[in-house]
Amino acid sequence: MQTKEKPETIPEVESPPPSSLVQFLFTRQILAILLSFLLVMGGIMGYFSMVKESDPDIKIANAMITTPWPGTDAETIENRVTDKLEDEIKTLQGIKNIKSGSFNSFSLINVEFRAEAPVSESIQKLRGKVDDAEPEMPPESEGREQTEFEQISQQDAPVLTVALYGKEINQAVLSKAAEDLQNILEKVNNVREVNLTGRREEIISVQLIPSRLISLGISYTKVRDAITGGNMDMSWDLVRDNDIGSQVRLYGRFRTLEDLRSLPVARLNENRVVRLEEVAEVRRDLEREQNRAFLSWQGEEFIPTINVDVVKVAGQDSIQVINDALAAIDDARQNPNVWPYGMEYRVINNDGDYINDDLVNLGSNVIQASICVFLILLISLTWKEALICGLSIPLTFLGTILLLWLGGQTLNTMVLVGMILALGLMVDVFIVMMEGMHEGIFVKGLSFNQTALETVRSNAVPAFAGQLTTILAMAPLMAIAGTMGKFIRLIPISAITCLVLSYMVSLLVDIPLSKFLLSNKKGKTEATFIDRLTEMATEKFAHWSLQVTLKNRTVARLWTLGAVGLFVFSLVLASQLSLNLFPNNDGRKLSVNVELAPTATLERSQEVADKLGDILRNYSDPDGTQVFESVITFVGSRSNLVSSGELKPGNADYFVGFSGIFVPRKQRQEDSFIYVPRLRRELDQVLENYPGATLAVQYQRSGGSEDPIQVEISGDDLDQLREISAQVQQALREIPGTMDVRDDLGNLRADYKLVPRREAMNFYGLSQEDLAWQGRYQMIDNKIGDFPIGSGEEDIEIRLSSAWPSQAGAIGGPSRSDEFATIRFITPDGEVISSDSILEPVEGMVPLAITHRDTQRTVTVLAKNIPGIGVYDSEILGQLTPKLDEMRQSWPRGYDYKFGGDAETSGETFGSAGAMLVVAIFLVFALLVLQFGSYTQPLIIMLTVPLALIGMFIGFFLLNIPFSFPAMIGVISLTGIVVNDAIFMVDRMNARREQGMDLRYAAAWGSCDRLRPILTTSATTIIGLLPLAFSEANWFPLCMAIIFGLMSSTLIAFLIVPGLYLQLTPNHKPQDS
Repeated sequence: MQTKEKPETIPEVESPPPSSLVQFLFTRQILAILLSFLLVMGGIMGYFSMVKESDPDIKIANAMITTPWPGTDAETIENRVTDKLEDEIKTLQGIKNIKSGSFNSFSLINVEFRAEAPVSESIQKLRGKVDDAEPEMPPESEGREQTEFEQISQQDAPVLTVALYGKEINQAVLSKAAEDLQNILEKVNNVREVNLTGRREEIISVQLIPSRLISLGISYTKVRDAITGGNMDMSWDLVRDNDIGSQVRLYGRFRTLEDLRSLPVARLNENRVVRLEEVAEVRRDLEREQNRAFLSWQGEEFIPTINVDVVKVAGQDSIQVINDALAAIDDARQNPNVWPYGMEYRVINNDGDYINDDLVNLGSNVIQASICVFLILLISLTWKEALICGLSIPLTFLGTILLLWLGGQTLNTMVLVGMILALGLMVDVFIVMMEGMHEGIFVKGLSFNQTALETVRSNAVPAFAGQLTTILAMAPLMAIAGTMGKFIRLIPISAITCLVLSYMVSLLVDIPLSKFLLSNKKGKTEATFIDRLTEMATEKFAHWSLQVTLKNRTVARLWTLGAVGLFVFSLVLASQLSLNLFPNNDGRKLSVNVELAPTATLERSQEVADKLGDILRNYSDPDGTQVFESVITFVGSRSNLVSSGELKPGNADYFVGFSGIFVPRKQRQEDSFIYVPRLRRELDQVLENYPGATLAVQYQRSGGSEDPIQVEISGDDLDQLREISAQVQQALREIPGTMDVRDDLGNLRADYKLVPRREAMNFYGLSQEDLAWQGRYQMIDNKIGDFPIGSGEEDIEIRLSSAWPSQAGAIGGPSRSDEFATIRFITPDGEVISSDSILEPVEGMVPLAITHRDTQRTVTVLAKNIPGIGVYDSEILGQLTPKLDEMRQSWPRGYDYKFGGDAETSGETFGSAGAMLVVAIFLVFALLVLQFGSYTQPLIIMLTVPLALIGMFIGFFLLNIPFSFPAMIGVISLTGIVVNDAIFMVDRMNARREQGMDLRYAAAWGSCDRLRPILTTSATTIIGLLPLAFSEANWFPLCMAIIFGLMSSTLIAFLIVPGLYLQLTPNHKPQDS
């Protein structure tokens, strides 16, 4: 039976007298007071000066290139516009992907560079390539408009949405007021653009009457030429004479409707003048209606509205921009020239509220965590030492805010999460220093100056090594690749700043200022209750270890093998975990988009919108509480409140969109994403009566709102791609847990190609250009000039179109078969020709969209996992993959698929994070080798990492938590935490051996020496993370990974690390280094 042996006091080593600088830094209070004042005042100043935002602004080179070509079909735009641009763009270096869509009337190309590409240089080169492609595209004389280049960012979503309405105000007055308000808001500092939906601009409408043109033999183009030729001002220079000296100019633009109406457009054989008013209706009117908007507030009936979206300049303070915009609206409201009587407005979406809520929520988490940590310290230390440690926490946080502000960072959720992560880590260094002060003053009876210098001498280097290992473990998080890596980069930056500052505060502030609380008593004083309890627990645990876990090397080996077996068991459980990029989180924004059959008119879309809108505005919890605070209906337009990431046209008659804002979480029974599948089922029941309709519901998802399931199918033939897409969609629908299954091609639209009979056209003397424009003026309105309205206001457009009976005076083309039969073309000589004389119709079908991915034709099948039922996209893709591989066997050569969406992002993110975990472990191991001068003891310390994973995997399995990107961040952070504890444990074991203690007893007593500090650090870290874990679903996996890992590593470390030390440490006494 082994005799009991108590730990001996480590013999003091004679040290040279401290320098005057050291005494000044650690025993005088002047610098400590000044530093504290600097950190407090600088932190407060930084807090009120920093740009505040919910998510950090991610600077990535990303641009949207738009080329309008009104009236042109998708295939023509693909061949003559999109392909030409892509051929130039694809030669650039550093491009991550090129996505394009060719639609009826325009081309969209989205170019995204890799995250590490220089933003300004990449955008400049891309502009150059777009300019290079300009000569290859059709000339603007064919109707193609100028290519628009827009740099976009992650923060391009509107920060403020306002609805304008008035029950007694007509559309023209409301539209004019909205336009005036748009001009005012665009002048607000840091507002990039203001977008209006539901507004109709004023125009001068010239509607030609086909029957009169035919009877008089006047062509459409002849009328156009008369208007454009007669609408001109020109300066004729100055009269250079001392007496006259005036400017001379042609003043020929139309300035009154009467002037335009009386314009001669033709002269007939008998010298009869035909004026415009004889062949056209000329009036000041609203433009052709393209979309409508309606507002329902708190379940009320929908009323017509104009939606105003305010987009800020990327990187600017959202709250300040919003406040300035709202102030500008209030000022405009006092101006009767801008704000008509009876017009009201409602703030539908204010991102400033969400940002404040997020920051206040996380700020309260910091305060709660700090209080909890203080209470733990109060139990483990005396109240004086606990107070010092507790006050050091806000001091460190304020200093971190100061440094981040000086470094040009913003205050956002990532910064605050980094602070909370660092909370438990930085408390350890405060505890170490205060324990040293406690032992010197209350146990050894030293003076304050002696205790301060001894504490610094004995603890500064080990504490620095501990902090450095944690920093090295977290630093690789800053190197994670891709957009997600940039997104979370502020977490390690914030945490590392906290750790560095906490080390400085513990030495330069805590130790000197502790003199005011820790009385300088001479002689030893009676130990506190916590000291006696710790001594008793340490002695009991040491004896238990010697009898149970450290009886001999064989027993220690068995305990180690047991831990290995438990680790293997946890890996088996880990293989059963689902994979999810981010957990679902409650958000207040919802977008619902419906795409009807392409033949749907604006009236049919209105009919659908009325039915679906009633469901949304009346949707409520079982107790009758309204779920939506507001709902805006868009007819002829999509909702972009929550972006889907799809390349889609903004307006089309067959689009119906809804932007919903949920009531705050406390006012409803469920998280917002729980309502989505139930709401979708109700909407689907209505859409069953409208064949060809597709429905997509976009709710706020962490990490982006794009559909998580995306299958990109590439090939050359559109018909074949459409057939394969249908197969993939069917396979997806058969997998339980999927919803919103669709593709980005959309439905087919009937296409009538009118092929010119060239010989007949030559016979009649009709050019193809004249034919093309005459047909266009009969089908759609076209801008042919501007009309000045004076008073410094902007000119309005003159638009030429044709009047058809079916439109009842509204602007639009023929919509009945008998009207198409009356279409005629008129030669320059006035001869009237029927369309079938010079045109041959060819019927067919064309796609609504032709999409490319990296310049190749691609159709993307999109879907979501139904939220809230425990089915994740990784599971769906796991079931889909074998089906796709089987289907691919029957596909023609040249057709293939790959996964996009969350699968693509996860591959990039997890792969990079996994590599960074390896880098973190290597850096920590290298540092430990340098610190301990051996390989075996660092190996002992690093083995605590898999011990931590045991608890994490088991905890995740029991609580059914999917493994996500935040959990991966937690694992990397956990590495530094558990290693830090093991460092001090092994260091104490070595110190015991240097006292001459036997290897077995050194392992037992060395580990027990760190019992209170390790338990205190673990408890403070766990308690500090609990408020964050239960405040927001995003951070629950991250916190749980650290909490479960820390619980298991703390327990198993006391059982296994001493045994590993016994097995791997040689028996000879270590030499002093």
